[in-house]
Amino acid sequence: MGAETRAREPGAAPYVALLFVQLFFGTLPVFGKIAMREMEPFALAAFRALFGALFLSLAARAFSGPEPRQTLREKGEVALLSLLGVVANQVLFITGLSLTTATHATLLVATVPVFTILVGLLSRRERPSPRRLLAVPIAFGGVLFLLDPANLSFRHGTFVGDLLVTLNSVAYAWFLVRARDVLVRRPALSFVSQAFRYGALPILLLALPGLSRLRPAELSGPALGSLVGVVLLGTVGSYALNAWALARTSASTTAFFIYVQPVFAGAFAFFALGEEPSPRIFGAAALIFAGVALAIWPARKPPAS
Repeated sequence: MGAETRAREPGAAPYVALLFVQLFFGTLPVFGKIAMREMEPFALAAFRALFGALFLSLAARAFSGPEPRQTLREKGEVALLSLLGVVANQVLFITGLSLTTATHATLLVATVPVFTILVGLLSRRERPSPRRLLAVPIAFGGVLFLLDPANLSFRHGTFVGDLLVTLNSVAYAWFLVRARDVLVRRPALSFVSQAFRYGALPILLLALPGLSRLRPAELSGPALGSLVGVVLLGTVGSYALNAWALARTSASTTAFFIYVQPVFAGAFAFFALGEEPSPRIFGAAALIFAGVALAIWPARKPPAS
């Protein structure tokens, strides 16, 4: 019994990986905004998808070995997850980011844990504990405190972008919950690389007009550097680590770490763009990390009889 219990305990590694996932995703709004000064949103999404598929497939071949044999049903399951977690996630987020502010996008992405809990309940795949339900408003309150919604203007000009980012959060929540079923059967890198290969073609087709107008030789150094950051950090590193951690913990736990992202995003904006951090960041970080700690703290085991 003791050996079985230890096998089920994930340890700290998935949580460390999820912190790096949010660090990498936290660079995406800044890198994305810089890159989209000189390229269209769908063109940026195409670079993410194509190079993400390439690098993730090379990594899967090196570390996970050959692709396992799959039935038609299993391939269809990965294709559906690709539509949710790659195509919808990337197209909706990048397009929404181009039509709203980075601050709005950060706030709306923080709804993913809420949607993930709802999807888990509706699909009967996960049942959150009362402690985790309590942790949601604590961590989300930290995000609200950081972004000071009383001074945010969700004006008509950003409504479409805000709506697209919210729909992205819904799609990603479904992806997190459903992907758990696949990740219990196969390596994380193998799964996520296949999902990217399936998702690259639809995104490429959507991006063809924008790519035809792109002049790579005319891109500035900051735009090229941001494009590399979007691909390596905001795509390859984040998706690979996220899938690895998702295979070792629950979908709601994986989603919960998104609450850390605004802290990393604010710090990155300070170093990359020179934006002065708000004094609110310290109180917000305390609330966010308190909520995350409450959500992931191991439950007390009943004494052995």
